[in-house]
Amino acid sequence: MSIDATRTLQARRRPVTKLAPLAAIVLAATASLPARAAELRPIQGMSLQLGELQGIAYYTVEDAGYSVVATLAGQDGTPVRFESILLPGQKVVVSIPGHRGSQGQTVEFARQGHRLLMETTPPGDRLGR
Repeated sequence: MSIDATRTLQARRRPVTKLAPLAAIVLAATASLPARAAELRPIQGMSLQLGELQGIAYYTVEDAGYSVVATLAGQDGTPVRFESILLPGQKVVVSIPGHRGSQGQTVEFARQGHRLLMETTPPGDRLGR
């Protein structure tokens, strides 16, 4: 390989190495985002899990707002239902405690205009809560 070809290859590599710190920052920022966020549709159920509890969540459009329903149950337990009416900009959080010394898990339902987002937070991910 000639010296000119080597210089050309080195010149092409420089911008990539200059972008490496930026790529690391972007990767670190996206790694801190919640692992699971999804948009729900009216009357379309979506499964969810909080620790050992499994369930389903859905919402309906009512005159008073979005009626959000989440039903959770363990393998041996009685189901528990959570209901809330959300207006635009409102949110509701359902949580379970963690084991001693650890953070619990949450599922957050947030109404943003005509959208309803469901976000589950894995154990240990505090997200400022």
